[in-house]
Amino acid sequence: MVEFRKEPHDSDDDGFELELDAMFEQELRATLQARPAPAGFADRVLARADALRHPELVPWPVRTVRNPLVRGAIAATLLLSIGAGGYLEHQRERQIAGEHARQQFLLALRITSSTLQDVRNKVDGNNASQEDAN
Repeated sequence: MVEFRKEPHDSDDDGFELELDAMFEQELRATLQARPAPAGFADRVLARADALRHPELVPWPVRTVRNPLVRGAIAATLLLSIGAGGYLEHQRERQIAGEHARQQFLLALRITSSTLQDVRNKVDGNNASQEDAN
């Protein structure tokens, strides 16, 4: 324990200061002395600690999925993904249908060209036979 003492150069004329110091030390010792806890103190502290709500020890993925904001974000992401996938599939089907229509158009042009060539050959053949006949 630390005791405060007067230095030799301090004056000690009437002894009043020494008596005051002793009283102060005595009061300080009495105040800082260990005291037993009141009866039932430990039980009250433990009961209060048990009454406090303890957080659930749940793995973080479960804890995260239980959060309404996270659920909303997951739902929005799924809806956007499904929508984007549907849109891309629709675009792909349109492209395939457009390519098929293009191929049919080119086939129709070839058939038309071939038919016109046959008609031209017949017309030219008829003109040639008429010129030979004249």
